Amino acid sequence: MMAISMMEAYTIELLKTYPYTFEQVKHFIENDELHLLTDTYDIDPESLKILLNENAEEMEQAFAGHYKVKFVTINGLKNLLRMRFQISDNQYELLPEGNGLQSLQVDPITEQQIRGMLSSNWKVERNGELITLFV
Repeated sequence: MMAISMMEAYTIELLKTYPYTFEQVKHFIENDELHLLTDTYDIDPESLKILLNENAEEMEQAFAGHYKVKFVTINGLKNLLRMRFQISDNQYELLPEGNGLQSLQVDPITEQQIRGMLSSNWKVERNGELITLFV
């Protein structure tokens, strides 16, 4: 599983939303046409080029949602939950200590996807129907 930065995860999730496939983005990169994306979206084309050149197969897997973010902040987590899983701020509560989220109701598949994407400093605990994410 590819380890990517928070900004790279945002870029991938943004492009998937619009909806670009991995093959389309790969075509833009290989044909030096990333300006077609950067003119519309605030993305860093250089990081996409580097990811593709390092390992195209892993980048394709990352586009399919199989990636781990190297370092996840609380605000980064909230943004990725919104972008990737359509989970809004009103679907969870901040922990009183400010180091995580609680009372988030997700199915086991989504829980596994969240676990897989989080950096190793994050913990996920399930209590009945709800999960808590914290550092």
